Amino acid sequence: MAEPQSKIRMNEVRKSFGPKVVLDGLNLDIKKGESVVVIGGSGVGKSVMLKCILGLLRPESGSIVIDDEETVDIPQSDRDRINDQIGMLFQGAALFDSQSIWENVSFGLMAKNHSRSEAREIAIATLAQVGLSADIADKNPAELSGGMKKRVGLARAIATNPEIIFFDEPTTGLDPIMGEIINDLIVRCVAETGATTLTITHDMQSAHKIADRIAMIFQGRIIWIGGTDEISKSGNEYVDQFIQGRTNGPIQMAVRS
Repeated sequence: MAEPQSKIRMNEVRKSFGPKVVLDGLNLDIKKGESVVVIGGSGVGKSVMLKCILGLLRPESGSIVIDDEETVDIPQSDRDRINDQIGMLFQGAALFDSQSIWENVSFGLMAKNHSRSEAREIAIATLAQVGLSADIADKNPAELSGGMKKRVGLARAIATNPEIIFFDEPTTGLDPIMGEIINDLIVRCVAETGATTLTITHDMQSAHKIADRIAMIFQGRIIWIGGTDEISKSGNEYVDQFIQGRTNGPIQMAVRS
């Protein structure tokens, strides 16, 4: 059976801010249609990794290939073309307060020259996919709960039918029940769109729910990657300490040093 095609491939990616090395030769290969979740503590480089893939940050060295196309130092027109196929659910949903719900959902659609009437129709259909009724389409984000805002953010991420979706801490700030609802919606929406997804999270329950594979980043490198059924017996002391939430172990020692 043929090896699945790579959708995103990072090879020896390095990124520093002054003397602080954040990504230190990071390698990650995400296959087409795969859901990969990257776990790790605060400040270990998860968000910097995403920003490098999106072209918001430029690595000092290394390669980032999307659909067999090198993306480091490409012209802005090529970057825009690649980013057009990417949807993103931001940590705080990041909705525009001055726009209605349907306008938030259709932001990417109108950027692709859909008419307002077309965009509104698609937005309402997409809201239905995440369990929200057309009644909220003309409301403002301030009128919604945190869980509803997160659903709207998910609707915006999938509205353009992207090939790649990034999820940044999708369950942060939600109660356990709403977190589980968001996890279920992510699984269903990804299955429906066939998108390749990369998620960064601290939430191990969420990681187990939505991932095909889980990777752990520590000191700017991927130190372990494997299936959700393998992580509990990874044999990696850093992974074991993180998923068990223990204060004693090599991660604490590294912080103290």
